[in-house]
Amino acid sequence: MLIVIGGGIAGASAAIRAAQADLPVMLIEAGTYPRHKVCGEFLSPEAVNYFTTLGALPAIEAEQPARLTRVRVTSAAGGEWIGALTHTGAGLGLSRHKLDQLLIDRARAIGVHVVTGQKVTGVSGNLTEGFTVTMRGDSIRARAVIAAHGKRTALDRVLNRPFMAQPQPYVGLKAHFRGAVRADTVDLHAFPGGYCGVSRIEAGLVNVCLLVRLETFKRRDSIPAFVQWMQRQNRHLMRFFATAEQVTGWLSISQVPFNDHDKQPVEQDILMVGDAAGMIAPLAGDGMSMALHSGLLAADHITRYLWGDSDAVTLKRLYTTAWREQFAARIRLGRWLQSSLFRPALLSAGLTLINAAPALGQYFVRQTRAPAHP
Repeated sequence: MLIVIGGGIAGASAAIRAAQADLPVMLIEAGTYPRHKVCGEFLSPEAVNYFTTLGALPAIEAEQPARLTRVRVTSAAGGEWIGALTHTGAGLGLSRHKLDQLLIDRARAIGVHVVTGQKVTGVSGNLTEGFTVTMRGDSIRARAVIAAHGKRTALDRVLNRPFMAQPQPYVGLKAHFRGAVRADTVDLHAFPGGYCGVSRIEAGLVNVCLLVRLETFKRRDSIPAFVQWMQRQNRHLMRFFATAEQVTGWLSISQVPFNDHDKQPVEQDILMVGDAAGMIAPLAGDGMSMALHSGLLAADHITRYLWGDSDAVTLKRLYTTAWREQFAARIRLGRWLQSSLFRPALLSAGLTLINAAPALGQYFVRQTRAPAHP
């Protein structure tokens, strides 16, 4: 049996793909569905291909996600750049509240044994001898394990992953609103110490998701006080919040890991997918598509191994190579681009440059997208 730890989009993608290959699969998720998550809720056009592969596209289209074709970046000083998100089709805006539930429903429908409300507390073993996965005192045997547990959890500490000892000085916030924004545009509005993404999702809602340095956030005594300060730093944010109606409460996440260079695609014979393997900067807008893609990639390699077409050493080598070829360069570029949004002078100069040379902006957009799909 294959065990997948984590039931977000990376874990669901891996579980569905493996079940499509007739593998027995158990997916273990610590939370329950449906649930909101701190996320930009933008799916780049490549995601449509992955949803088609997973057999999930009809259910997703039925939710009437927003169609997003443009990106706008603004600075606190008033600079602005607008460009096409892609030349290969529209991106989608869909809440994690809807998306995670749809994918887990698809997993169940094709035979994945989904266990919710159970936290994995330990994993021991290896590909040669098999694994023991422990949750709240119960132990389950598995021939292989895929870990899709997210950015940073207690399981990483159990596995002694080095990045857990590093400081992570970022905070993420997210809420849904009703408000006036362009229906086809992902807005990224910078402010001193962070940036805020604003874009449509389903049902006429607007997702507002931001990343801010911890030191900037802590200067205010509450989330409402911080949001009030933030909107005063960028006229575009001020304009949006002046008439917007908040629909959900703010969700927050701390210790957002961007200096996780020590993460490896394979840890102790466990294949890592999604943010557990490596996290692209949110401004790149490719995190969810990368999560889907990495889940497919890991499931395909595990399937070949479990059907006897590969050995353990080859599995780990080929998956590590494939993961790095697909994602490593995009992650590096995303981090470099994100650093400019935290530096007002650099961002203003950068917006002036790409307005003068529009092809440069489109180059950056292309380089943060998948070169191919499985």
